Amino acid sequence: MSKPKLRYDTYYQYDELTKALQDLAAAYPELCQLGSIGQSWEGREVWYVTLTNQATGPHSEKPAIYIDGNTHAGEVTGSMTALYTIDYLLRNYGHDPEVTWLLDTRTFYVVPRVNPDGAELYLTTPYMLRSSVRPWPYDDVSDMPGLYPEDIDGDGYILQMRVRDDLKGEWKVSSRDPRIMVPRLMDDRSGPFYRLYTEGLIHDYEGEPFTVRPTPWGLDLNRNFPSQWHPKIRGGGDYPASEPEVKNVVDFILAHKNIGALEALHTSGGIFFRSPYTYPESQMDQEDLQLLRTIARRGTDFTGYPDVPSTGGTYAATIVDWAYENCGIPGFTPELWDMAGRAGVKVDWQNRRPRTPAEIEEREFKLLQWNDRELAGEGFFRWRKFQHPQLGEVEIGGWNPKFVRQNPPPKLLEQECYKMCRFLLKHAAALPQVAIEEARVEKQADGMYKISVLAANHGFLPTYLCNKGREIKAMREDRLILELPAEIKLVYGREATEIGWLQGFWNGQRAHGRPAQSAKRIDFMVQGPADSQIGVKLVSEKGGVASTTISLT
Repeated sequence: MSKPKLRYDTYYQYDELTKALQDLAAAYPELCQLGSIGQSWEGREVWYVTLTNQATGPHSEKPAIYIDGNTHAGEVTGSMTALYTIDYLLRNYGHDPEVTWLLDTRTFYVVPRVNPDGAELYLTTPYMLRSSVRPWPYDDVSDMPGLYPEDIDGDGYILQMRVRDDLKGEWKVSSRDPRIMVPRLMDDRSGPFYRLYTEGLIHDYEGEPFTVRPTPWGLDLNRNFPSQWHPKIRGGGDYPASEPEVKNVVDFILAHKNIGALEALHTSGGIFFRSPYTYPESQMDQEDLQLLRTIARRGTDFTGYPDVPSTGGTYAATIVDWAYENCGIPGFTPELWDMAGRAGVKVDWQNRRPRTPAEIEEREFKLLQWNDRELAGEGFFRWRKFQHPQLGEVEIGGWNPKFVRQNPPPKLLEQECYKMCRFLLKHAAALPQVAIEEARVEKQADGMYKISVLAANHGFLPTYLCNKGREIKAMREDRLILELPAEIKLVYGREATEIGWLQGFWNGQRAHGRPAQSAKRIDFMVQGPADSQIGVKLVSEKGGVASTTISLT
């Protein structure tokens, strides 16, 4: 069967994404299985793929990374990056040694589009929305008075309107570039000055003042997860996991105990958001904090994106917060696409503060220079006069909100997908990986044998993943299991032995001269006839399964 050739200079609608996933699963049946984690609010299937080499073991017996994208409706770069990662792994298996090793030893669970309803509205209409298309918190806002967004000039986008008001106008045109709007200074007396609005129409217009109507789509699916949820969270929904898209994800992760890493792909900003989310870094387990920083630093190597703590009440009830606090799974929220960075604008994420008018002007000037140089000026719609049916003459213009501001222009999309894909592979490589390094048999007397097994973890992460996982007992201890035939009697030891957890080589980097406790020896005594075969299996929820067979000789 011919292999599908997918495009990464466009953003796929739901049917296109579905077909791409179906084609990949059909072309690589030994490596890729397609399924659904459930349905969206409007009844669309939320697709996921399981990627692993089935010939080297079932997906559930290998350490796994969970990757998803497009929880937020407009953040379609995430779904395309997830699709690219699936495609990259499949195309390169058997050709690239790293990819081959990963699919032989790991499982990738990938949900490219958590929120298909919101993404479809975003991609097929001029409207912008945060998450779900389910009306919330109001059943219907269409009868409310006020300004509502609308593509009134028919160019396919909802931009900005600037309306001249020399008395109350808060903004003025920059002297450096007429496309830039800068804040009016407190002592500015000579106009022209402008008021800025979202492009749209006004319900029940009776002149000024008028309000801005609330969005009908007020939900934020990444504030609906069952960790630190409270009713005052903006967009948090009616109760934790009240939304089907969130419940789908929660149920899937809880049902797949082998998941040991998580990446939730979002846009934009060009950063790695990480824990802690609801308390200061000083209150987080310091070894876990250092672990997250170490993994994020590897992400910086491939993307250039810094790691940024997400501390703040507005970030409660997110998937990464829930995964760490309730499941002991360390994860990240990569915010893909760094428009400012592309333009050479530096952002101090550690010391965020309101920008001054001069800083706003300088930032916009650099962005426009980049736009003119790299995008042939097409990323910004120049201000143009329009006769508004209610406000009279206005000017409409501004940045392309969907495919420059929030997501990369299509011609730059594949670059974004590629560099994040490379890091996702590195994160998967960091998972714990158990092995039976030695299974030795020593004859003690007639019919008596001592079995000595050396269980080990060859991975970067410990089999408990992080201290939070061990603290909350999020996973079972590793087990060593003897599979004894009927004629063998166990004299010493247990057929299933809890051996605790095995550290990874990360733990040995915490202090020089103190290697990690990444191996344990377990001894047994058995009695039975010579040449009997005994199975030995090492089972780790997060580190996979290793097995061997020994002979009593």
